[in-house]
Amino acid sequence: MIGDPISHTLSPAMHNLALAHHGLNMRYLPFHITPKDLSYAIQGFRAMRMVGFNATIPHKESLVSMVHRLDPSAGRIGAVNTVLIDNNRELIGYNTDGYGYLTALTQAWGRDPKGATVLMLGAGGAARAILLTLLEAGVSRIVVANRTKARAQALLDGLAVHFPNANTDALYLRMADLPLEQCDLLINCSSVGLHGDAFDGLDLSRLPSGAFVSDIVYRTEPTPLLQQASALNIPCQDGLGMLVHQGAKAYEIWTGKTMPTDIVEPYLRSLNGAE
Repeated sequence: MIGDPISHTLSPAMHNLALAHHGLNMRYLPFHITPKDLSYAIQGFRAMRMVGFNATIPHKESLVSMVHRLDPSAGRIGAVNTVLIDNNRELIGYNTDGYGYLTALTQAWGRDPKGATVLMLGAGGAARAILLTLLEAGVSRIVVANRTKARAQALLDGLAVHFPNANTDALYLRMADLPLEQCDLLINCSSVGLHGDAFDGLDLSRLPSGAFVSDIVYRTEPTPLLQQASALNIPCQDGLGMLVHQGAKAYEIWTGKTMPTDIVEPYLRSLNGAE
């Protein structure tokens, strides 16, 4: 795993548990790699004949132009979070974020999002992968609300070439203007909540019956968004499931084996709660 910063990632614990479960003579290690050292690090990985690596902030977009081949989903998303180094030392770039989110969402919600109206708060790093995956899954409408409306619109414009007929809209993140009453799925794609902060003025009681709240942030204590949802008996999920399932897809790409997510996720929750 490469990133800047990297110190708090749970990915090594996840992958090393799975590798031990399958008895594989491999290790998954975190490397603090700054943008200026990215190309040197990749060449080192190739020279050492590593099987592959994950990438997090700020390297996902940079890797698109640095790999030899792109999986179609990574090409559409414009970001790479998983790289396979093949026997010829060529780099093949994938993006497993959307798969991880959709798998975790479907399990937690108990349904797929086809036909749903989605309200997304924030247009951060994972938003593009989640947006594209939800559009592929057949949601009926997506509204992206961001503190900078232009950034939300740019995110949607970047996907328009793949989904020219998609029903989408960009809004300024003003709580009174959010179409909560028409929302089936509310997603926090921003970092709000990571440090215990909240969306001031967000009233989840405006959501219709049957709505689901999804937060891609994961932390020891539930975020204020999830605390409010739970207090109102609105079903919800944090971001740990997305982490696990995007990691499971990467693990399969590297090893050809299925990660034991039923063992991994409880283990990570026990670690996260102990920190």
